[in-house]
Formats: sequence, C-alpha cells, structure tokens
Amino acid sequence: MATRLAGLVVGVSMVVGWSVPAAAQLPLPAPPPGYGAPAPGYAPPGYAPAPGYAPAPGYAPAPGYGAAPSGYGAAPSGYGAPGQGQVATSSGLELGFLYGTAAAWGIGTGIWIDAEAKLCDPSCDAGLVPIAPIVLGAAAPIGVFLVDRFAYRNGMPAGLPSAIATGMLVGAGEGLGISLFQMSVAMEETAWGFRGLSRAALIGSILGGGGGYALHRYAKVTPETNALVLSSTFWGASIGSFLGGGASPAGADWGRTNDDVGLGGLVGYNLALGGAATASFFWKPSWETLSWMWSGFAIGTVASLPVYAFYAGSDDHDARRGLVFQGVAASVGLALGAVLGSGRGPSTYGSASPLDRDHPVRFVGAGLMPLDSGLGVRAFGELW
Repeated sequence: MATRLAGLVVGVSMVVGWSVPAAAQLPLPAPPPGYGAPAPGYAPPGYAPAPGYAPAPGYAPAPGYGAAPSGYGAAPSGYGAPGQGQVATSSGLELGFLYGTAAAWGIGTGIWIDAEAKLCDPSCDAGLVPIAPIVLGAAAPIGVFLVDRFAYRNGMPAGLPSAIATGMLVGAGEGLGISLFQMSVAMEETAWGFRGLSRAALIGSILGGGGGYALHRYAKVTPETNALVLSSTFWGASIGSFLGGGASPAGADWGRTNDDVGLGGLVGYNLALGGAATASFFWKPSWETLSWMWSGFAIGTVASLPVYAFYAGSDDHDARRGLVFQGVAASVGLALGAVLGSGRGPSTYGSASPLDRDHPVRFVGAGLMPLDSGLGVRAFGELW
C-alpha cells in the first residue's frame, strides 16, 4: 500500500511537472469578447512566455477598455490642494468699521484743506468751510464701496478692512500725538499750530493705512489682531503717561509735569504699537483673550487708585509718585490678563487654512519658574 501511494505521488508530480512547462510553451487563448486587456506588465505568478511568443492574431482589448469615465479624476470646481481652502471674506461689521473710518478720514481731510486754504483766517466763512469736509466725508466711503465691489471678486478678505482702518486711526493718532507734544514744548512762535496738527494727522493716517495693508498682506492679520494693535496704542499711551508724570522731578511745576506726561504717553504709544505689530507675525489672539487683557488693565488701573490716599494731607511726599505705582499696576494687570486669557475662546490657529499655516509659531502662555537662586520666567508655545 505504501509503495502504491508513493508511486501515485510520483505520478502526480510528473504530470504536474510536465504540464506546467508544456503549458508555458503554448500561446494564451484569446480573451472572451468584451473582455478588457490585462493591466500593463501583469503576469500570473511563475508565468514566463516562451521566446517569440505573441498574442493570438486579431486579439485586441474591448473598445473603451482602460479609459477612465468621463471627468473621472478631475478635481471638483474650486477644490484646492489640502490645507488651501477658500479665503474667508470680511464681515459686514468689519467692513462697516472701514466705512466709518473712511468717512472720518474724509471729513478730517476736508478740514485740512480748509486750514491750508486759510478759510478761517481771520474768521471762518460759513458758506465755504463745510464744503470740503462734506464732499470728502461722503466720497471716501463710496471709494471703499467701489474697491470692495470691483477690486475683489468676493469682497475684501477677512482682516483687510480692519487692518486698513486700524492703520489709519493709529497713524492719525501718531500724528496728533507728535504735533500736540511739539506745541506743548515749543515756543509760541515756533509751535506748529492747527495747520501743522492737521498736516501731521493727514500724513500719519495715509502712512498708517498703507502700513495696515502691508501688515495684512505679509502677516495675514485677523480682525482680532487688528483689535490688539489698536488697543495696544491706548494701553501704551496710558501707561506711558502714568510713568512719565510719575517721573517728573519732585517739586516741579505742573507745566513741566504736563510735558513729561505727553512725552511718556508718546513713547509708550510707540513702544506698545511696535510690540503689538511684531507679535502679530506669530500670535493670533482671540476675542476672549482681548477681553481678559482689557479687564486686567482696567482692574490694575482702578485698584491702584487708593494709593493716593497715602499722600492726602501730607507735604512730605509728592503725590505724583503715585502715578508710577498706577502705571506698574496697570501693566501687571494687562500682563496677567494676557496670560490667563491666552488660549481661551474659539481659536482659528489650529485650522488648516492658509491664513494660519503661514505662521509656524504660536504663543500659549508664560509663568514663573523656581530657580536655585530665586524666580525666573518661562514662556511656552506651539510649533508647526
């Protein structure tokens, strides 16, 4: 029985061993009608055609075989590469902010024209003075409408209207601050006067609007960032005014203190503006964070007011030193608000939109760090 079984196994092996090489020498049969051609380069495992082998005469793939269905594989209309969605357009509220700013700019420009034309020297002509402010105050918003309607297919992108408006306001504030400080420290005959003030405000607003456009183009700022920049100028001017007045020499007259307050406010205005503009390249705050910062600033300013009670009824100490404490308290409250409010509220930074992928760094927060010799400060964030 074992011998027969062995013989059967050997016989089957011989048949299989003979059949495979023999089959390899035979041409493949023609595929059934309508059967498509095999994929290019496909061959069954172990298959090797004999030398000189060619498909049977007349063999051809079925008509239309291998062609993709009409339109198959084409990206849907408007579909971009991953992470490159449609750019969001500005909201009505943001565009309205630009409309209002443009109207104010037009009125201010009209006032500057009146000043240059000396329509109020020595007395104002009631029939001519309002013409330029009214005409330009209406023309500027119309210009914004035309740009939004025809220069952009779907309207201005989000962040652009508020960036331009913020730049115009910040620039006008810069011009006003410089001119007011110049008039407070200069002699009467060299002071710029109202004409110089209107010139400075106009030049500053034009440069600021251009700067806001550039900041949106290269930093892709959001409306929240523009609100941060605008808010920072108020915070900086306020804190700078506190510290400038507090640093005024003891016993100095209030005219000198007024100059120191103006200088401190102007310096603080620009320092805060530069810091916020730089931060906009890598930090995108939320509305929640901004509310925390405003709350911290207000609490620090108000909570420090009782310090002046210690100076009441005493001539030994100058009450202006309380301004230093108030400036420090406002700064601490602002910083704590930024830290505690960081990361709160809905954030757009983690989305896959091109607005965020251009910024590989995100500031998350900061805090105290114990050291062997005292305390230190640490900051932490996220990198793409």
